[in-house]
Amino acid sequence: MPKRHNVLKSADKLFVILEHLKSNGAKTVTELSNELDIPKSTVQVYLNTLYDNQFVAKSNGGYEIGLRFLEFGMYSLWNEPIFPQVKSKVEELADSTGELAACFVEEQCEAIYVYGTEGERSIRTDLSVGDRSPLHCTASGKAILAHLPEDRIQWIVEERGLEAKTENTITDPDELLDELAEIRDRGYAISNQESVEGMRAVAAPVLLDSTVAGSVSLAGPANRFVGERFEEEIPETVTGAANELELKLTYSQSGI
Repeated sequence: MPKRHNVLKSADKLFVILEHLKSNGAKTVTELSNELDIPKSTVQVYLNTLYDNQFVAKSNGGYEIGLRFLEFGMYSLWNEPIFPQVKSKVEELADSTGELAACFVEEQCEAIYVYGTEGERSIRTDLSVGDRSPLHCTASGKAILAHLPEDRIQWIVEERGLEAKTENTITDPDELLDELAEIRDRGYAISNQESVEGMRAVAAPVLLDSTVAGSVSLAGPANRFVGERFEEEIPETVTGAANELELKLTYSQSGI
């Protein structure tokens, strides 16, 4: 994400410590100081503050991410308009197809994984709720990106870049813009091994008053997402689920 100049550097350092604990597990003050090249006294002050506010906990002489974050995470998740309605629909998709079903929303020009569940035949992934990915290289991200305002699409393409995740990732801006237009016309997006080798996916946007609220998707191994199933059956299933969600969300907001 592009960095702004007018930021609080001390807060940046706080988040560096938290990210390190999240990625590496419990750490002592000395370990954090050595691994992050931050003075021990500074690390200790940050950890004391986090501990007093219940954002870190002590574990075997070290510090780890605390459960206070769970409170904030659940608040954020349930405050997402699409989430309460999409949860049951994603589970239904996974049960009926046996594949990996998921829902993503957009925040700060990235696709955020808000819910997913595995069907009986689905592939295993390391995705966790809250994980972020670029919009241009996944079916879910492209389904959202295609329905953002034109000036925002242009900004994302120019400023965020089109990193190649695999050899199939679209990295040419004109090619991506052409595909986004096609997505708008047909109502769904596909990923043909563009973010993960060996995986294909189909995603449809969830639109409310022409504004994209998120996307729902089905993903699976490339050898199973083939032919009529990949080109017709799964797109029909996914777009149908997205349309049902649009109706539910519209009625819930209107009070009907």
